[in-house]
Amino acid sequence: MSTQQPRSHPFEPSAAPALHPLLTRRGVVLAGGAALTASAAGCSFFSTDPESENGGGDKGPEAPMLAERVDAGDLPPVEERLPKEPLVVTATDEIGAYGGTWNSAITGPSDGPWLWRTVNDGHLLERSRDWTEIRMNVASAFDANADASEFTITLREGVKWSDGTPLTTADVEFAYADVNLNAELTTAMPAELSSLDGTPAELEVVDDYTFIVRFSGPKPLFRDDMAAGVSGQRFTMYPRHYLEQYHIAYNPAADDEAVAEGYDGWVSRFTALGNLWNFQWENPDLPSLLPWICKKPVSDADYALFERNPYYWKVDEDGSQLPYLDEVRFNIIADVETMFAHAVNGDYEFHSRHFNDNAHRADAVDGEEAGDYTIVDLEGTYSSDMNIAFNLNHADPAIRKIFQDKQFRIAMSHAIDRQELIDVLWNRVGEPTQAAPRPESDFYDEAFATQYTEFDPDLANQTLDAAGYALAGGVRTAADGTPLEFTASVADDALLGTVWLDALDMVKDMWAAVGVTLHVNGQPRENWQAGIDENAYDLTVWTGDGGAIDETTAVQWYMCAGPSGGALFARQWSSHYTLNGAEDAEMLEAPPAHVTAQHDLYDQFLAEADPAARAEIFTQIIAIAKEQFYAIGTVRGQGSWAVTANRLRNFGGPMPENPTYGTPGPANPEQWWLASE
Repeated sequence: MSTQQPRSHPFEPSAAPALHPLLTRRGVVLAGGAALTASAAGCSFFSTDPESENGGGDKGPEAPMLAERVDAGDLPPVEERLPKEPLVVTATDEIGAYGGTWNSAITGPSDGPWLWRTVNDGHLLERSRDWTEIRMNVASAFDANADASEFTITLREGVKWSDGTPLTTADVEFAYADVNLNAELTTAMPAELSSLDGTPAELEVVDDYTFIVRFSGPKPLFRDDMAAGVSGQRFTMYPRHYLEQYHIAYNPAADDEAVAEGYDGWVSRFTALGNLWNFQWENPDLPSLLPWICKKPVSDADYALFERNPYYWKVDEDGSQLPYLDEVRFNIIADVETMFAHAVNGDYEFHSRHFNDNAHRADAVDGEEAGDYTIVDLEGTYSSDMNIAFNLNHADPAIRKIFQDKQFRIAMSHAIDRQELIDVLWNRVGEPTQAAPRPESDFYDEAFATQYTEFDPDLANQTLDAAGYALAGGVRTAADGTPLEFTASVADDALLGTVWLDALDMVKDMWAAVGVTLHVNGQPRENWQAGIDENAYDLTVWTGDGGAIDETTAVQWYMCAGPSGGALFARQWSSHYTLNGAEDAEMLEAPPAHVTAQHDLYDQFLAEADPAARAEIFTQIIAIAKEQFYAIGTVRGQGSWAVTANRLRNFGGPMPENPTYGTPGPANPEQWWLASE
């Protein structure tokens, strides 16, 4: 894989080695009890008794389970475990009480996103619950110079890893020089750590708690990056004192040791034990900054368990150490219907993944009283629940020509009866839409959101006729004789996979009526992802990320860029931009002028310090997306929902459902608590 530095985009020797040159120094729904798996049916599995039923009161400075360890001599006193100035978390509603378990579920080791959303922490900065404010987190100060090309960052003094070792700039230096700049561990420099010209940032360590990050030019959105997802943890999630033993630069025997343990080499062992994405869930020995730390890894067969971090660095307004909850337990349930049966049985304190779609909503609401929970609607942020992406970079030039024909895409859009999809699959709640910003977005354009959404088979046929797609015997062909017969690749284990399969089965009949043959190929997500990565697909579908909140970062439906490989409608043109041309040798066709125009505009957007000027630039990007009509939207549904136990306190009600937001992370689960009933 290439080590070429990517463009920036806001969403992995000896004991004293030489400094890096860039471093200046340093089917079972609602079956009741019968639906539950044996391991989860008993009360003992779902223990939720807190220490108090009336909130904080006399709860003391730390959890009783930790106080017992202090008395036994296993832990230092809490005042020695907390930072010099702990981060104070304001309770959403009331000071809480210690104790209890948050029960949730995952489908298996691949369900990392839910773990990331729920028990994660450690960003330099954090977002407020309403997403309007960026504030200090692991960092206690974060200052930019006049042109936002240099950032001076101070770590919160006294923050400790979960084994009691202090977090210092030695960890920052290790994370940057030995992980992010190591081409074997990180095949492409993370965009958030790159200058806008693609060159890596320069790191200067000033002292044990202060470091400077310098870019070759303005990088005004670096602050936003450090408050988001993986980006904000690049400097603070690699404990040097632990990981050095697995790194070849610090342990010359690391490669031999790794092979002896069954790994391919030191890189695979380091990745398995210290990868930013999965190490927190798979390696109980690895120190972390999370509120709950792994005690039983996700790869175990039945459940994963996370227990309170005795060195967690946040407190409530009384000065009592957080989190309130003793542990978080994720029952591993591969079957979504069984997972849903647990939900309506009242077995989850909070859950909003896999089954929280329209198909399950009515049954979930019906079960509220019996299950002692409440269904909380989450605020939708997707442009549409199912966007359709024709592969404009298709390997077959004849099919590629068809897909790049805007008139073909317009016709296919008019051939979809969105209201029928709404009536049959969306419980009659939803509205037709395109892959465009939502009404709640500052970039909403009604004409964009509604263009070509009218169901009009006659107009679709006329458009195809005029574009030269001849109809004979009910089947259309292009001028060169290529039949309009395509296969939709669908990840059928994704959150909306079943709905997508059902919707495409309906679309198949609608398109057949205008002479276009569609086959639907549902497949496990890993197979689907491989096909996408290998450019071996005709068309695919996914949710409309970037509808609101993250329009300017999750840009993959508006232009050839964005996270996770970029636009599904043009992965190669996306790579041309995000990898600065590093994979152009594999590109079948150079990007057209309108694509490069958006790339140029996005470069301007990323370098512009003035928010109003940035908004104007992004408006131009949206205008091109509207004109080019890259992808087809379908239905903007009611939005997803969450199961929330009535005993759960400080949850705070509705919030956005969005992967960039990381629902429910900004609701500060470390201050959630459980009331006795």
